[in-house]
Amino acid sequence: MHRTPRLQRLLARLRENDPRGAVRKKRRALRMRHLVRLWERVPAVRLPTPAAVNAHALLVVAWHVLARGGELAPAVSATQWDARLHPTRADVEFHVSPHGRRSATVWLRPLKKHGRMRDAKIPQYVAEFDGGGADAYAALQRLFQFDPVPEGAKANTPLFRRWNAHGVATHATVAWMRALVRLRVRQLGYSDPYEWGAHSCRIGGATDLTSTGRVSPLLLQAKGRWASDIGRIYSRMTRRAQLAASELMYAAKGRDLEELLPDFTQAA
Repeated sequence: MHRTPRLQRLLARLRENDPRGAVRKKRRALRMRHLVRLWERVPAVRLPTPAAVNAHALLVVAWHVLARGGELAPAVSATQWDARLHPTRADVEFHVSPHGRRSATVWLRPLKKHGRMRDAKIPQYVAEFDGGGADAYAALQRLFQFDPVPEGAKANTPLFRRWNAHGVATHATVAWMRALVRLRVRQLGYSDPYEWGAHSCRIGGATDLTSTGRVSPLLLQAKGRWASDIGRIYSRMTRRAQLAASELMYAAKGRDLEELLPDFTQAA
């Protein structure tokens, strides 16, 4: 069967939004508790070296802003890396409110955007927390402190960097991020690191966000930069959420419409 380019694009978009696509391979969530345990139990994570601060900041920020691997660690070669599209040091801004509250803004270009939004970077907001292993603001501060870049070079320097075997700095890639996630979960004692991947931070962030019970589907969709409600696939069910639902059911009141209106039937 001959497929026109328009049909191919349509099929590609349908595959992107196929809920079954998210369960073809088991991917576990790298959650806040994992990041905290890494910080507390693995001394190498806390080292004040350029390599260590880049590695930890990449994972914490990816978790905190629900980032796809390719949004923070582009899957392109060094020659294809483009400061207009990919995150740079100049895309981070630090702020202090009149009340002394500190935060950061990370300008990030969403993947899978089409039309005029295709090349636009949009702001992601990061509040200061406790300075620990899951504090994305603190991780960014450490990144700028221990891997400094001259002001004039920030606009052309990748936000997160890695060093190859020859000691040359280049941008963080999805493959490196995936390997880093698997290294970290091995350090935490998990026996099958291949259950984790570059999307594990995004899954963990979505799960931690929704497990608070105070997040609307609209906020989850907007924070994760999803064009549809596919974000629900990334948010894993927690025991706390199940128990909260159980308690809500005990407080149920009111009669349903089919009971009040005998001629009404709601579609199943």
